[in-house]
Amino acid sequence: MSKRQPTRRGDAIRRLRLERGWSEDELGKPHGLSGKVIHNLEQGWRKEPTRDEAEALIAPLELPAVALDVSDAFGRWVRAAAPPAEPVSPEAEDARRCQVAAGVLGLHAARVGFPLLLREVRRQRYASDRQQAEERCEHLRGLPTPQARRDRIRNGEDYQTWAMVERLAHESIRAAADTPARALEWADLALFTVPFVEGSDSRRQRLEGYATFARANGLRVGNDLDGSDDRFQQAWALWKAGADDDLPLDEGRPLDLEASLRREQRRFEDALGLLKRALNTSPEERAGHILLNKAATLEEMGDLEGSIEALLQARPYVEKAGSPRDLWVLLFNSSVGLRHLGRLAEAETLRSAAREVAIQLGNKLDLARTLWLTALLDSSFGRTAEAAGGLSQVFAEFVAHELPYDAALAGMDLAVLHLEQGHTRQVMALAQRMERVFVSLRIEREALSALLVFCAAARREEATVELARKTAEVIEQVQRKQNPPRPEAGLRGWGRGIEE
Repeated sequence: MSKRQPTRRGDAIRRLRLERGWSEDELGKPHGLSGKVIHNLEQGWRKEPTRDEAEALIAPLELPAVALDVSDAFGRWVRAAAPPAEPVSPEAEDARRCQVAAGVLGLHAARVGFPLLLREVRRQRYASDRQQAEERCEHLRGLPTPQARRDRIRNGEDYQTWAMVERLAHESIRAAADTPARALEWADLALFTVPFVEGSDSRRQRLEGYATFARANGLRVGNDLDGSDDRFQQAWALWKAGADDDLPLDEGRPLDLEASLRREQRRFEDALGLLKRALNTSPEERAGHILLNKAATLEEMGDLEGSIEALLQARPYVEKAGSPRDLWVLLFNSSVGLRHLGRLAEAETLRSAAREVAIQLGNKLDLARTLWLTALLDSSFGRTAEAAGGLSQVFAEFVAHELPYDAALAGMDLAVLHLEQGHTRQVMALAQRMERVFVSLRIEREALSALLVFCAAARREEATVELARKTAEVIEQVQRKQNPPRPEAGLRGWGRGIEE
């Protein structure tokens, strides 16, 4: 029987089999082949397998298809570096040994480098997918109705991607800060997209879980805490069912969202535990936002010192991330907290910085709330005329924006200022304005009743600082029940949480 030379693919398969420590019989068994057939294929006694056949043969070894190319290249290098048949000089032998050593080093470098290169290639592909999803989402925003958006996704393959589901979920989370109904609308669109995404059932379960987290958050900001709780449990079950998928979805984001729910349920320790996990899981660029949430939770617990410490920890992350909105929230909340602690000079410095960011953002409500804080600091520093002017302007701004609770609280601050100065006639005039405004605006009966009691006392010139403060407490308690948390800290009870 003539001697045959192994084929290149046969030799590559043999090398990979031996690297994994498999026998010829073990490699052949999943394919219904005997060890002898595998032996003949590797040794060149059978026709060289095609590329597809070779990839199928090594599949049980759980190696990427490119391993065939690496093994083949190494085999060719070894053959080229083989010693000659006759003796060679010591210098040539030294060179050959160095070649062999270099080849071994190259093989090890390939083993280490391959997963790193693969990770980088995937990172670039994921970034490209996300950029495309961002562009498609911008187009969806311009469509007039939810049905039009669904039709576009149904009829456009470039909308039917994992990154589109992720982007729509994030759009829902951002909308939650302002409009719960819009948050649910975008979350439902993310869920609508999931079945169109190509890939395994595991991938679609993972994506469905991610979109369901967004819907649970939308229910939370709409004050359906029980419904939100149920949806979070459903979302985690889906998320875990898709755990085998390698999509780069941030598990820290749903942990952060659930922490907000637990805070509103007053399950503070659970919230802090979730935020700790979120910090350990999320990329660094989200650390600032998570720490802002932690600060809000500690504030709700009455731990103002701890809240300020969390805000200080958040500042370098927030500044590095470059989100002006998060920076304003951080500066504003820090100033409010320091004012409550009596650290007025520090509060004033941060208030000034918050005002600059608010001007940059151009958001009228941010500017109004910054002016509110400015007026309260003016009052603390004894600048009563400036404080009264500022509070009067803030009251008018909130009335114009139809924010009755904020307007009422600003009005109570102005009433307290006047009463402390003994200006009862100004309080009477303010009470008349407030009564006209709040009877016309939609405000919960308990809060309205408290306001009317104060206004009646003011008309009789019997209003007191204590009554004004008790009225404000009632209004704030009702506001917490009626409205979803705002991103900025409250100026009285200090705390509203943090949204996207």
